[in-house]
Amino acid sequence: MMDNPATVQLEMMMTATTEKLKVTLFQGGGLQGEIDVPDSLKFLEDGQKRQSAQHMFRIVNQKDGDKRVVWDANSLAEIQDAKEMFDQLVAQGMVPYKVDLKGKKTPEVMREFDPLAEEIIFAPIAALAGG
Repeated sequence: MMDNPATVQLEMMMTATTEKLKVTLFQGGGLQGEIDVPDSLKFLEDGQKRQSAQHMFRIVNQKDGDKRVVWDANSLAEIQDAKEMFDQLVAQGMVPYKVDLKGKKTPEVMREFDPLAEEIIFAPIAALAGG
């Protein structure tokens, strides 16, 4: 007996889970957004080091502490998922910064995803004070 294609598609949608990541959208503010983290990307726990083939997003989150999400630089699918997450973070208002060879954030804001960047730091937008 052949399954109904609609039933198979529904089952696939129900089994695919995407973790949500809460991000602070403004420095010093309580406004938060949510980003979908594709299943292929992994979170690093505190103290856990990334492997040599892994590239990383460090997402500054004042409320819950920084989150580190890694992808395998040898996997085209994971690179595509990382680009999708990069685009979501930028769309939410997070600012991506290049990281120098010493692992420090530079003042250079990234305008597009660079799959060769070993680390990208995302920070909330600084709230501007008017006067």
